[in-house]
Amino acid sequence: MTPDEFTLVMSDPTLRRVFSAVALGSSTSSEILAAAGLDTPVAAKAIGQLTRNGLLVPEGRGRLVIDEGALAAVAQTAARRQEEAAAAEQPDAQLRGFVRDRTLVGLPEEEHHEARQAVLRHVAEATFTPDEEYDERTVTGRLEPWCESGVLDAVSLRRALVDLGFLRRQSGLYGLTTD
Repeated sequence: MTPDEFTLVMSDPTLRRVFSAVALGSSTSSEILAAAGLDTPVAAKAIGQLTRNGLLVPEGRGRLVIDEGALAAVAQTAARRQEEAAAAEQPDAQLRGFVRDRTLVGLPEEEHHEARQAVLRHVAEATFTPDEEYDERTVTGRLEPWCESGVLDAVSLRRALVDLGFLRRQSGLYGLTTD
């Protein structure tokens, strides 16, 4: 079962009620009926569909349980898809999870110094041109698009770039350092 198929199955309120009843410990038809609050024909149809979809499996005589392996497989597929989408969106693994297009969506904590430096170096190099100088207002304006997610404001980002040495500040002008 794919994550999309699982989502479609769980979008049906009757199937969701039966699945939830089993997840909460009901295992016999009568327990599932009582917990789900459904009529016998409706519950029987839902149990059959969940069994055909591989989400419920028989365990012992007259008992049903959730197929944990099927759920784990769906979760693995969903996680792999997320990783593939993240890699397609941000090919640089050091920036993944922190930079989306030209927006900071996260910033590594200070104790993760190398990762933090990689992200901030990327911001500086993508925003400013070597050998050009910018006044403070221009620097702040150029950094504002990076701050749309609210991780940092443009002034704090500017300060971090200066503090880490990616921008130099001299006589009120800023420039990209080229080390």
